Amino acid sequence: MPKKNNDIKIYTYQKILVIVLITIMIVFQFVDFHLFENAKDVTIVTNSIIRFLGGAVFLIILISFGYAKFFQFKNIGKSMLIIIPALIISINNFPIIAFFDGRASLTEPSYRVYLFLIECFSIGFFEEIIFRGIILVILLKKLSQTKNGVFLSIVLSSAIFGLMHLVNLFNGASISDTLLQIGYSFLVGMMWAIMFLKIGNLWLIMLLHATYNFFGQVMFYLGNVDGRYDIYTIGITTLFTVIVAGYSIMLFKQLEDKPLFSL
Repeated sequence: MPKKNNDIKIYTYQKILVIVLITIMIVFQFVDFHLFENAKDVTIVTNSIIRFLGGAVFLIILISFGYAKFFQFKNIGKSMLIIIPALIISINNFPIIAFFDGRASLTEPSYRVYLFLIECFSIGFFEEIIFRGIILVILLKKLSQTKNGVFLSIVLSSAIFGLMHLVNLFNGASISDTLLQIGYSFLVGMMWAIMFLKIGNLWLIMLLHATYNFFGQVMFYLGNVDGRYDIYTIGITTLFTVIVAGYSIMLFKQLEDKPLFSL
């Protein structure tokens, strides 16, 4: 069969799969399946399924537009080394000192921690495909891959990512907490964007996003934390922030010195 006919057939299958996934998402959105007896478990599982399905839709769209390379593992060892500083930031997001001092403890069943981990991966999967896989790439296409264009694309995509958290105001979050979340989401969004452009692998950026959310929220969502920020935590967090910020700037400088991976 001619290659053109194969391409048409593949494209048709992709469209059908997208329609099927969207249909399943709608079903899960409006039907209460009572997958678990506990309401929190139902919410976690249902939201995770919807995000995984939604992310799969955008994944198929990206692949259909020729971006399958974002999901390929090449030079995985080198890429893992590159993201280690960001992974340290993720782990440090956990209230480590408060936990060992007894000021932080889990109050929910241990199995719910695993459910929450799955939910965090669903968030990383869904949001990274949108903000780094689609929005950042669109901005790069529009603004060109010049030095200033790349920088502006990173800033704008991260700003959109940060401002997206304004929706938390409608979920009962305070203005101060929401503004704080917008600020650090903007900063980590820039870090993840730079690392994505450096390694060209979206799976690893999803891992960073998922672990950042998990370590930062698990004790607050499934337990109690009394006094997260002691003097030692503030000092260590500040030190890591400065070091990783410098590291991210260095990676960005390397992007200037050689062409970005083909978009």
